[in-house]
Amino acid sequence: MKWDDLTVFEKSLLLGTLLGDGTIARTKAKLIPKKGLQYREHFSVKQMEYREWKLNVAPRIFKGIKIRKTGTSAELYSEKDELFSWLWEQCYIDRKKHIPIHLLEDCTHPVFLLALYLDDGSLSLTKSTRSQLNQVIVTPHIYLYLQAFYPEELEQLSDFIARTFNHHFVLSRRSDGHFYTLRIQKTEEAIRFLNDFSPYAYALPSMRKKLDWEYRLQMERDKHPDMKVIASKAKNDYTEDEIQFIIQAKENGMTDAKIATELNRTYWSVVYKWQDIKKNHLKEEVAMYTF
Repeated sequence: MKWDDLTVFEKSLLLGTLLGDGTIARTKAKLIPKKGLQYREHFSVKQMEYREWKLNVAPRIFKGIKIRKTGTSAELYSEKDELFSWLWEQCYIDRKKHIPIHLLEDCTHPVFLLALYLDDGSLSLTKSTRSQLNQVIVTPHIYLYLQAFYPEELEQLSDFIARTFNHHFVLSRRSDGHFYTLRIQKTEEAIRFLNDFSPYAYALPSMRKKLDWEYRLQMERDKHPDMKVIASKAKNDYTEDEIQFIIQAKENGMTDAKIATELNRTYWSVVYKWQDIKKNHLKEEVAMYTF
């Protein structure tokens, strides 16, 4: 099988999941076997439904699933095929996985972004309490934990996602890998991302809390039965230029009051934004946090 023989859906799913949890198995031998190489994807049996879905929607790509002797993990695998030998050459340099930028334009089906998100992404929540109003404010954050790739690759991937799917990710600092991952910055865009992919929750019930924003909100309401749980509504998010200005201003010793004046923002808005920047742009170590 060749890359050009695949449908847009198959290409999108395969490359999305290959950039996520998938890998192409390669022995230490210098020569590629005549039968070709094999796709493999290790996972916890708790995520069996999602991998069975991949197997069912792309039977020309995936062959089956093997459960390991421990019973706690399994592997989604393909037949050995020339397709994976070719993809190895496109995606691996010195046996390290890279983003094949030249193949992205072939992957215009939304399942590309869905696979990236379900494989290596997360829906994380920031929760704040307004005691006087008896409210819990919940803010969603969408992450793609792709720090194994270089930031230059992530920038090109982010540009492709924005042009193709109209979802806008920015680089976000981390302390591992190549130190950057991708994050949707604005609250309303995070909710729009979830709304776009929520229909897949019907096919993947086990992933519903990661795909269905209203369902996730209800989970939070169940945790706080005596309080009113509402979604945050960011009316005036900071732009990336404003965030970079704050970081540079802080490095130069500028006060919060002076920064607020320069940006035409309130003092407390800048104070709270600096706290967010320190957590999500400079460290980016905790997936879920509460303040």
